[in-house]
Amino acid sequence: MMALKEFISSFLLIISWFSFAISAYLLYWTIVMPILAIIPFLLSLVFGLFCFYCSNKLGKGKKD
Repeated sequence: MMALKEFISSFLLIISWFSFAISAYLLYWTIVMPILAIIPFLLSLVFGLFCFYCSNKLGKGKKD
């Protein structure tokens, strides 16, 4: 009977650590990765706005 209690205790400990690892992994993907995804988004946004600005400047030059 004592061996069964030790087995269940060890099994529950392993399951708890596994659950903790999954929650840490999900926390990483929901918190850290969106922050890292903002950098390329902002770079492309700034590049797009710069191209738009240059296009307007060049377009105004043709009308004058």
